[in-house]
Amino acid sequence: MNIPDRQGLIVRKLRFDTLDICLPNHFHVVKISEAQKTLEQSSSVCIPFPEPITGADPGLLLEYLQPADVNVTGSFSRNTGLLLDDKIAIDIAVTMPTQLFQAKDHRDYRYFQKRAYYLACLADGIQKANVPSFALSFAYQDDNPLQPVLIVEPRQVSPDEESAQRPYQIRILLAASSDLFPVTQTLPSKACTRRSAPDVQDTVSSTVYNATLRSECCSLLSLKQLDESVAQSDAFRDACILGAIWLRQRGFGSSITQGGFGQFEWASVIASLMRSGGPAGPPVLSRSYSSHQLLKATLQFLSAYDLVASPIVLQSLGYQIVPDTGPVFFDGSRGLNLLFKMSQWSYKTLRHEARISFRAMCDPLADHFRVLFINRVYDHAKLVRLDLQNVITSPGSAIGRVIDFANKIYEKLKYGLGDRVSLICPQLPSGASWQLTSRPSPLRTLPYMAVGLFLNPDTSRRTVDRGPPMEDEEASALFRNFWGDKAELRRFKDGTILESVVWSASDSMHGLLDVIIRYILNRHFDLREPRSIEFPGKNFNNLLPQQTAAETDMLQSFSSVRRTFELLCQSIMSLDDLPLQVRQLSAASPELRFSSFYAPEAGKPVSLKRPVEFHVQFEGSTRWPKDLFAIQRTKIAFLSKVAEGLDGVKLVLATTLGMGSVKYKLPGEPFLDIGTLDLVMFRLRIHHEHELAILEQSLSGHVSSASSREDIASAISGWKRRFVQGPAHTQAVYTLSTRFPLLSMTIRLFIKWRDAHLLSSHIRDELIELLAIRTFVHPYPWQPPASLSTAFIRTLAFTANWDWQSEPLIVDFSSALARQDIEAINVRFEVWRKLDPGMNRVAMFAASNVDRDGITWTDRRPAKIIASRFVNLAKAASDLVSERGLDLEAEALFAPSLAEYDFVIHLKPEYSEGNQKGPSFKNLRIESRKHTLDAIFNPLQRFFDELEELYGDSVIFFYNRSVTTVIAGLWNPQTGPRNWKVTLDYSTVPLSNSLVAINKASILQDIARLGGDMISRVEQKACSHKKGRFQAWHFR
Repeated sequence: MNIPDRQGLIVRKLRFDTLDICLPNHFHVVKISEAQKTLEQSSSVCIPFPEPITGADPGLLLEYLQPADVNVTGSFSRNTGLLLDDKIAIDIAVTMPTQLFQAKDHRDYRYFQKRAYYLACLADGIQKANVPSFALSFAYQDDNPLQPVLIVEPRQVSPDEESAQRPYQIRILLAASSDLFPVTQTLPSKACTRRSAPDVQDTVSSTVYNATLRSECCSLLSLKQLDESVAQSDAFRDACILGAIWLRQRGFGSSITQGGFGQFEWASVIASLMRSGGPAGPPVLSRSYSSHQLLKATLQFLSAYDLVASPIVLQSLGYQIVPDTGPVFFDGSRGLNLLFKMSQWSYKTLRHEARISFRAMCDPLADHFRVLFINRVYDHAKLVRLDLQNVITSPGSAIGRVIDFANKIYEKLKYGLGDRVSLICPQLPSGASWQLTSRPSPLRTLPYMAVGLFLNPDTSRRTVDRGPPMEDEEASALFRNFWGDKAELRRFKDGTILESVVWSASDSMHGLLDVIIRYILNRHFDLREPRSIEFPGKNFNNLLPQQTAAETDMLQSFSSVRRTFELLCQSIMSLDDLPLQVRQLSAASPELRFSSFYAPEAGKPVSLKRPVEFHVQFEGSTRWPKDLFAIQRTKIAFLSKVAEGLDGVKLVLATTLGMGSVKYKLPGEPFLDIGTLDLVMFRLRIHHEHELAILEQSLSGHVSSASSREDIASAISGWKRRFVQGPAHTQAVYTLSTRFPLLSMTIRLFIKWRDAHLLSSHIRDELIELLAIRTFVHPYPWQPPASLSTAFIRTLAFTANWDWQSEPLIVDFSSALARQDIEAINVRFEVWRKLDPGMNRVAMFAASNVDRDGITWTDRRPAKIIASRFVNLAKAASDLVSERGLDLEAEALFAPSLAEYDFVIHLKPEYSEGNQKGPSFKNLRIESRKHTLDAIFNPLQRFFDELEELYGDSVIFFYNRSVTTVIAGLWNPQTGPRNWKVTLDYSTVPLSNSLVAINKASILQDIARLGGDMISRVEQKACSHKKGRFQAWHFR
């Protein structure tokens, strides 16, 4: 037994000096009715009797004798323990002598009443031993009200001593001899308790009572079996440690409030499966397995076997095990169901987590170590918080009442929600320790209980619940009693007449569930106070535009524009007078893949923030010119013919031919803007594949200068991004959005978060989409999210933990990437890091199965400093989520800080993009159809683009594209003091010693003149000893 020196000395002192020597050999025999009074005469220890004392015998005699044995037990003795709240947990088992008990003590809490008195005597003896370094208190073992234990912790020490030792906690547990009671008397089917009413016969069976009693009798046998497993299997100890970490990361523990399945149960299940596999079967697990194989095989066993429907009995020895409502893994050698502390919901949750983890271990693309042991998993799509004060009135211990209340909540929600949810997981508050002189902590120390729900996306938005047919009188009566006035008899289209409940279709997905849950809890538990029921995370939906946040179908707001696009494509495909036949029309716009922040509602000009872009590709022809400028003129001719053909189409209101700006000394790209009757503006471009060949040929040929070569390379990258990767990405995201209805909302909310922190111009929408998509297609260690808050917080968490400098982002949309494809992408990433070690061109590397280059959406954007800020903002947001937990207000994640910027340009509210309004009157709306082009004009966007073009080399600008109220800026560090030269491309002011610096005041004045009436004031950070102080210039 490898015990650290300091803790080993403490254990030996407590075990031998205190427990074996300092305690008296005998306490006087007392009746239970006089026990507390007698003990108070010698000490102030309050006996932790179980509550309620059901059927207590007033003449029951209580006695204390010297312990029969004292042993160090638990995971600490096997070197498999983990730190518990940064403390070393040490268990000492004190075996009570058999002379204290009678054969009938297994009935009616007699054993547990004697046990409580014995523990109080132990506490009294240790307290009188006058060990100044120990602090004593009571607590429940695994939150079981039948098993109080004694907690020994070090008192406050000096800072020097505190730094020299690791904090520890010693639990003194009580045990009994294995032959104290026959196994047949404590089988799950036996009734060992009677009701408090004297006229009620002993017919009620309590499986938890019986199993708790049996666990006390076989605790030393369990320790012996685990020690044998350690000796027989070299990997057993490591498998126990891995399993303990896996369980802790998922919130499981041996405590009843933590699911009733912790490290002890994990180790016991493995040890049992290494000995047997059934009543007479061979062992399920081999002793020669490695720790990884034992972990994987145990997860497979937990996920594959339903121990509720098909209980497992090992070494039954002829015992008859009656099926229970909970899981049964019965070890006949001990006569104990190892899973007796598990509830229905905790066992279902355990199987759910084991299934996901086993699936991840079988996936060669998953990061197994991070999925299993690093990520903390609390996978609840929806949380309901219940105030526990004034709602639990039944007698008993506080934790016992909480557990009983949770069972009732689970049963009612299970019946009422049905297949709307796949799992219901009450999260119980853990019991606290209490002083030796007091009773267990009152309920007010346990403020609330959370109930986690795993939503079923296919049924959770259903507005009609079908009940039993009217012919089934018993089921119908139960249904009507449950729903009360909500229940009604309805005839459906298929002719069936069923009991049913109809809910309002106007509620959103989560609003509908809120209404149902609140109705159930109000009706059956009378929780009518305003704070009795709360739904944390609900306000995430309210952050999206109101016209889409309450939609029952989350993609419905995009359907009108998608339908208009399909009609327009049909009209173009049917044109007969074009020189070449149309081969393909491709969508290439966020509005057509459900990912634009503002859903482009047809008929509302205010929703048109930018044209909806799509591309046309004509059939091949050798008559296309070989010069880029001539190709653009040919495209203009083709677009003119398309415009002429659309003049007679009823859907089309107006067409306008336009020309893109010249970039990289290359010709601009022509386009055709098509305005439709429902005020949607489409932008058509021609995809001609020979352009790429001409550009690549120019790059491989003789280029006059490095800057020209860079311009051509940028043009190639932009052409691929627009005509190749853009349409492919749009199609992939469109498909995934129909597969995952929440994906669209998650992308749009993440875009809002990016925009709120003024990064709109630095992080492309497509990179945001890849990060959000990864949450759905690579969800391990969770299942795909079923609520907006869960999806958004997971995306934030991944972004916060993404080591973008050394790891690429790889997203497989449709499981199309093989291992060699992943390796090729990683090689490409490493090559880019070697070619660009300073990350001046490619900071973040994001690849997918439709874009394996990895730089399409990150080429030159974001810059290294912006990428670092983006991840740091995500870390700060994730920390805020962890800090506030259920009390999180979603708006706090979207509050930007302006203190870091050198200057801030405040814009007038009437020019803000989010406040632009369309015509209010019907006649004006009709007139505005003739000016559809004006609907997408955005003066603030034009202003920002002009600032980027004029001052982009000397200033880094930031703004919020969704709602533009400010434009912030940072001076480029390269514009600091330097020697003057003619080629400086920004305004300067002279300094001393022939140095010059950027003329900040002049540039800000020029910006103010450019903005004109749109600017209300400009704030510049003053050169002051007060950090973050601004001085403002106001404009009227």
